[in-house]
Amino acid sequence: MQEIHHFFHSLFSLTLDFRVRLFNILALGGTVISLIMALLSLGTGSWGNVLINLVLVAVSGGLFLYSYYSEKYQRCYLITIVMIFLIVFPVMFFTSGGYHGGMPAFFVFAIIFTVLMLEKRRALIVSLLEIVLYIGLCLVAYHFPHIVTPFATEVDRLADILLAFVSVSTVCGIVLYFHLKEYNQQQLLLEEQNRRLRSLDNAKSTFLTTVAHEIKNPLSSISLHARDTSELLEEEPLDFSLMQENLRTIEQSVMRIDQIVLDLMDTVSIEQGRLALSLVPSDLGALLHSVEKDFSSHPSSGNNQLVLTIQSDLPEISADPERLIQVITNLISNADRHTQNGTITISLTGEPGWQTICVSDTGTGMSEEMRKNALKGYVSADKDYWRHGIGLYVCHQIITAHGGKIWLKSQEGEGTQVFFSLPEEVS
Repeated sequence: MQEIHHFFHSLFSLTLDFRVRLFNILALGGTVISLIMALLSLGTGSWGNVLINLVLVAVSGGLFLYSYYSEKYQRCYLITIVMIFLIVFPVMFFTSGGYHGGMPAFFVFAIIFTVLMLEKRRALIVSLLEIVLYIGLCLVAYHFPHIVTPFATEVDRLADILLAFVSVSTVCGIVLYFHLKEYNQQQLLLEEQNRRLRSLDNAKSTFLTTVAHEIKNPLSSISLHARDTSELLEEEPLDFSLMQENLRTIEQSVMRIDQIVLDLMDTVSIEQGRLALSLVPSDLGALLHSVEKDFSSHPSSGNNQLVLTIQSDLPEISADPERLIQVITNLISNADRHTQNGTITISLTGEPGWQTICVSDTGTGMSEEMRKNALKGYVSADKDYWRHGIGLYVCHQIITAHGGKIWLKSQEGEGTQVFFSLPEEVS
């Protein structure tokens, strides 16, 4: 029973083209209708109609199976139209009472099917050919009535007309229903996509504006302190302490620009699926000491103290050390920029199969909305989000590529904690 349900679901799945689903409906419906008409003709003793309808059952079923397994749908559509609408229907017209029976309704059905299934000029040409053919059949039947097989009784004639009416109206109604349903679904999908595109466009516009602003600030600082240093060189006596302070500020600004550019390049690589890792045995404790040494060699922009806590005797893990240094440096940089005269704490702990690093600060923290969206990429048009989130998004992707997990805890005014866990062995 489950296999039958799966089979029918595959015939009418929304992933299929509308024409394919329509063809499946009509092929199955045509097979059932032809079988019913064969049984009715058998009851009236019309052996010619029995034979023709059995041929239709075989043709409809055969075309359905051929299209299902070969997926050559346009060929099946054309074969259906030629064999059934242009050959079998004209024969049935003369064996089923001509225009006094239900065949004219099937002629309408044939034209509708042709217009829906064929493409562009081919649909127009074939449908016009059918119209001319069916008009010609009616004229021939009118002028040569003796070649038309009449119904034995008025009841047979009425039954044929009613069956044709019910069959064609049911199939056309189902087709129209599914067509309108799909149209409405596509409209809703289009509206949702347009909404997302507008949101993405607004977010990216804000992103570009904010990145330009973020780069402009350190550039302005570089220009200001370089000019100030140039003026100091012309003074007597030389103020070396002030010049050294200017140079440290310039160095911090250059490092900030370098970090922004690196994050932008990584964001592009991530979105294009080109984030590559070079996995080697790595000691996270040694990496943290390296980052601490680098941080200590440069003055903190927020005058913050860095505290390092490392659990001893942890094994090496399989990781990309350069990428992990990038993550840790990014997290420390974020913490340093949003903390003033505070403490930044880095801890490394281990549990079976995993090692976890936490970077915490005593800074401004994040709002709940910003915290929920900080790892997701282009999700907000809030400029404050971009100051926190561009690096966090890159960190998230790097940790995920390692098979790890990253999460954060933060409240406004109470600081931020960013955790990430890495498996000791990458699967």
